[in-house]
Parts: sequence; C-alpha cells; structure tokens
Amino acid sequence: MQMQKMSFTGGKLFHAGRAVFRGYALVMVLIILAVLILPFFAPNDPYAAQFLYRLKPPSFEYPLGTDALGRCVLSRLMYGARLTTASALAVVLCASVIGSLIGAIAGMVGGILDRALMRFCEGMSVFPALAICMIIAGTLGLGLQAVIIALITVHWTDYARVVRNAVIVERTKPYVMAAVALGARRHRIARRHIFPNIIGPLLTLGAYSMSWAILAFAGLSFLGLGVEPGTPEWGLMIAESRNYLRDYPRLVLAPGLTIAAFVVAVNLLGDVLGDRFRLRQINYLH
Repeated sequence: MQMQKMSFTGGKLFHAGRAVFRGYALVMVLIILAVLILPFFAPNDPYAAQFLYRLKPPSFEYPLGTDALGRCVLSRLMYGARLTTASALAVVLCASVIGSLIGAIAGMVGGILDRALMRFCEGMSVFPALAICMIIAGTLGLGLQAVIIALITVHWTDYARVVRNAVIVERTKPYVMAAVALGARRHRIARRHIFPNIIGPLLTLGAYSMSWAILAFAGLSFLGLGVEPGTPEWGLMIAESRNYLRDYPRLVLAPGLTIAAFVVAVNLLGDVLGDRFRLRQINYLH
C-alpha cells in the first residue's frame, strides 16, 4: 500500500514537473525568438551619433534616452540582445560538442587515455577562466570571433568532466553490460544507450553555462577585450557610460539590469531542467 502511494505521488510529481518544464521551455523559446527579432523593432539607428541629442532624457522618440554620443539607448539594448544571445549560444554549442566528445572518449576507453585527458582538463581548470580568456582575447585582438574562441577554449573542460563521469556511471549498469556481452561496438553503445541517458545533466549544464557565457562576454567587453568600440553590446555599453554614472545612472542601469534579468531567467531554466530530470528518476524508481 505504501509503495503504491509512493508511486502515485512520484507519478503526479513527474507529470507536474513535466508540465512546468514544457511551459517554461516554451516561454524561454519565445524569449529567445523575441530577442533575435528585436532589432527589427528598434525605434532608432543604434549606430547613429547625434551630438545635438547627447545625454537626452527619456522621451517618446527615445524611450530610454540617449548616451554620451547621442545614440538611442533602447535601440542599442535591442541590438545588443541579439549579439549577446547569439554569441553565448555559439559558445555553449561549440563547447558542449567538443567537451562531450572528449569526455565520452575518456569514459568509454579508460586507462592511460582517460587519465591523460582528465589531467589536461584539471590543468586547464587550475587557472582562472576569465584570466585565460583575457590572454587569448588580447592575443587574437578585438572582435567577436576572438571572444567566442577564448570562451570556448576555457569552457569545454566542464562538459568533458561531466560527460566522462556520467559515462563511467552508465557503463556499470546492467543494460550496458548486456550490450557489451552481445558484442556491440563501443561507438554504438555510446550512441544508442549511454548518450540518451545522460542528456539531462548536459541540458542542465548548458543552461547554466549560457548564463556564464553571457556574463563572461559582457565582462570581456567591459574590460576592452571584447567587441570593437561602438558596437551595441551590453558590457561595452556599461564601460562607455561608467564616467557618467553619478549624473546619468540610467546609462549604466539599463544594460546592467538587462544582463541581470537575462541571467536570472536562464538560471531558472537550469533549475527547472534539473528538477524535471530528478522527478523522472524518482518516478522511474517508484
């Protein structure tokens, strides 16, 4: 009786969690689509400098006012949303593919190769990620491509460790041992049996790394190692307006609050993803 009650409760929690996950995932997809098309609805040209309208307060024509060069703050936020989101997605996708492949090879092969790859990952993780990004971006020069390469270089190790540990855990389970006993090849076992069962931790890590990429991208731009000057990017907008913080705080608050809101939304998505897959495990066990 108690087991039936636990199974019923676990099932309800699972279906409730799945509904919340689908609803929140739909909202996030709509937000990302909205971010990508926002520039088409920008009220003004984000690059047009009009010195006669510099530091203008919010108005109907300029809803968030203008910056020190007379550029529309709202238009620059809209264009910066697409640039930052697309760059962060590129970093997450590339880092996840590279790290997952290396982690899967280390977990499936094991032995000396596993130890060598993991020691290399640990060596990369010893140094502060932002410091390595600064060195790489400073070496490659200004530009969006240099920032993306720098962030991918320091971030793939997280995926490698997660995938390697998950693969080692899955390898000890009966269904994988049965596939090995039947003579299945390693790549087939990894593709058909292991990877579908570790997609949950990867999606959760991807959501959190998305927020990390956004903060790192904005941080590098703030330090002058990101995009070229004049580009509508949130971190660069803060850097360009920091001298006017006392008299015109809206110039810093607008991009700062935008970054904070977007990061919080992505982290909430990570929490929902993690809860969803934990509920699925609970439902499976009961």
